[in-house]
Amino acid sequence: MKGWRAACWSLILLGIPAAGRAEFDQCRLIDQVLNRLGNAMAINRLIIAEGKDSTAVAAASDALAEQNESYRRTKRQRAKAGCDGWQRD
Repeated sequence: MKGWRAACWSLILLGIPAAGRAEFDQCRLIDQVLNRLGNAMAINRLIIAEGKDSTAVAAASDALAEQNESYRRTKRQRAKAGCDGWQRD
C-alpha cells in the first residue's frame, strides 16, 4: 500500500509544472496557433487570388474573414500573456 501511495505522490509532484515552464508552454502554444492560422490564411488567399471557382472563392473569403479575426484575437491574447518575440525551433 505504501508503494502505491509513494508512486501516486511522485506522479502528482512530477506532473505539476513550474510557473516559468507553464508560461513558456503557453507562449509556445499561442505561437503554434498563430502559425497554423497564418498557413490557413495563406491558402485561402491563394484560392481567392486564383479565382477559378466562384463558390470556392466565396467559401475561402468567408473562412479568411473568420481566420483574420481569430488571428487578431490570438495576437491580443499573446500580448496579454507577456510573450516576448517569436520563438523558432
